[in-house]
Formats: sequence, C-alpha cells, structure tokens
Amino acid sequence: MAVRAADNRIHTWDGINYDRRDAHVTGGVTAGGFVAKKTFRQRWLGFHRAFMEFSDDISDQKAAIKDFLAEQKAENDNLRANLTKQEILIGLAIRTGILISAITLVLSIVYLIRPYTAQDVYDTGITAASNAYTTAHIPVDVYYEYQERKSIAEAARDAFLSQIGLDKKAQDLLDTHLSYTDIKGNPRLYEEAPVDDLGLKIPETLHYVYNDYNSVLDTAMGSMLYFSQGDSHWKEYRIAGVDRMGGYGCGPVTIAMLVNSFADIDSPVTPIEVADWAVENHEYAVHGGSYHSLIPNALSHYGLSCASVEDRTPENVSKLLDTGHVLVALMGKGSLTDVGHFVILTENAPNGEVMLADPAKFANCQKSWPLAQILKELKAAYDAGGPLWAVTW
Repeated sequence: MAVRAADNRIHTWDGINYDRRDAHVTGGVTAGGFVAKKTFRQRWLGFHRAFMEFSDDISDQKAAIKDFLAEQKAENDNLRANLTKQEILIGLAIRTGILISAITLVLSIVYLIRPYTAQDVYDTGITAASNAYTTAHIPVDVYYEYQERKSIAEAARDAFLSQIGLDKKAQDLLDTHLSYTDIKGNPRLYEEAPVDDLGLKIPETLHYVYNDYNSVLDTAMGSMLYFSQGDSHWKEYRIAGVDRMGGYGCGPVTIAMLVNSFADIDSPVTPIEVADWAVENHEYAVHGGSYHSLIPNALSHYGLSCASVEDRTPENVSKLLDTGHVLVALMGKGSLTDVGHFVILTENAPNGEVMLADPAKFANCQKSWPLAQILKELKAAYDAGGPLWAVTW
C-alpha cells in the first residue's frame, strides 16, 4: 500500500515492513535509514567498553586454561605415582624410539639438503677421529720420542767405547801379522801404508773400508778383510730404498769382502756400492734378497774369476781350497741360517775342517766347521751355477 506524505513523498507498506527511508523521528538514533553522527567521546566509550569486554574474555580463557593444565598435571602426577616398573620402562622405550626417529628424520633431511655424499660423511668422520686420536696421543708420542733419543745416545756411547777396543785389537792383529813376515815360509803379503788418523796401519794391497770389526782373516788366497752386514756403518741402509742391509745384505757384503781383498781396483768398494750395483743391474729382488746370479756376475764385473763347482764332494772342495781358491757357498736352512744365506769357505783348518767368513755373525769365523756338514746344508739351488762357486784371481 502506498501513502502520500504531506510533502507529497510516497511511503510504501507491504503489510509487514514499512519503508522508512524518508521518515525521521526527532531524537532517534536512526531516522529514515541513516545513522546519526556519534561524538568522539561516544566512540571512545564504545571502544573502551568493547576492549574491556575482550580483556575480560581473555582473562577468563587464561584462567580456564590454567585450571585445565593444573587438573591435567594433578591427574598425570596421580597416574605417574601409580605406574608399575614395566609401564615406566615401556614409556621410556616409547620416548627413546620417538627421539631416535626424530634424530633420524633430522639427519635424513640434512643429508638430503646438504651437497655431501655418504663417502664425504665417512671421510669427515675418519678425519675427525684421526685428529682426536693424534691430539690425545701427543704426550705419548713425545715420551716415546724422548726414549728413542735416549736409546740412540746410549747406543752411540756404547759404540764409541766398543770402537776404541776394536781399534786396539785391530792394531795388535796387524802388528802381530807384520812381525811374522820375516820368518821363512811366511812371505810378506803386503807393505805397510802410512799411519792414518786413527793410528791404524792399513795394508796397501787391501782396500780398507772403515768398519766396526777391523779384522783380517786368513784365506787360501791370502789375507781378507772381514765385513759384517750388521755393521753400524751400513746395517740401516735401505737396499732399493726398502730392505735393510742388516737383514738382506749378505750378498753385497760377501762381494765387498772379496773385491776389497783380492780384486785389482783403484779404490775401496763399500757394501752399499755393491748393493746399489746389484739393484741397477737387476741382481736384487725386493723383500727377497740377492739373486744367485749376483755372485758370478758381480765378481766378474770387479775382475775376479768365478766358476761353478759341480763336484761338491768334501774331497774336491778341500782340494780347491788347497790350490788357492776360496768358495762362496749359498747355505740353506741349518746351522748358519733359517733361510738363504751367502758365506765364504776361506781355507782348510788343521783339524780337517774348514774355516768360514760369515757376513752375518763374526763368531762363526772364529771356529772351524765340519766340511761334510757345510756341504749337506747347501741350498738346493742350481741356477747361476749355485749353490757353490770357486773364486780365484
């Protein structure tokens, strides 16, 4: 229904709602569909009232949460007080499993996002462990280094004192040998050289190499210098940069004894020089020692005659010694060695046995040996003319 107002404006009413867009009620908040303007004070009071209501709601919520947590704590404490040991262990196991799972998950995520491979992680761990080990063992290493230096100093002192005694023995030996040169049937084997700085008379025909023993052995070919592979002057030398002369140098030392005593050379040859020659000429096997061919090839290189002895009976060997030969023997397992080892049969002894020059043990040179026993212990080697060679000028 439409109603015309006094100002000719039409108002409509559908029986329920009345269109009051143009109506105005004096003093009302709204009139005709618009809201009267509020003052600043009214707006502030309304905001303050709403804020206080919101604060009260928050406080109520906090109090409710606090009460809930307190109730839960009291309930948990009550439950915990009534737990059995089995239930506690199960709880710990569950927590541990959750922790391990979390750590595994974190590590997996780190592994996926970091640009490292499993090998990098392994190498990093090994390096860290090595650094930790080294750091922890620094005091131990320092102590061992001190002990090693102390041992070296004591060994040097003992070697010096021993050398003084050996020099005196060598002088006495040479003086005794020289005193016999005027006796009939014992011709002078060498001329006396000028006295060196150590006061040791050095024979001209022997190419002397300074060593720990300073010993001269009698042989069927004449006087022979004795060298030991355990001599302090070369026992630590590494043949081919690997093997110690003290353990693997019987071949070079044997050659050095023969060459310096009987070869026509201009200057002495040390066992180290012979070992280097053996390596350069493929006469040495790393971790195995000298090849058997070193004996004939090295002696020939230095100008000595060397022939294989095929008749290795005691009678023939004794005859070779009587006719001015010395014999290089390759020994097998027995009285002189547990492996392969070179020695020199120097001469027949008055008691029917033979004398040796053993580069591994000087004491073996101070007694005679049954020839049959030596021949029985020869190594079963038939290459390069071994295991027995006759050497002469």
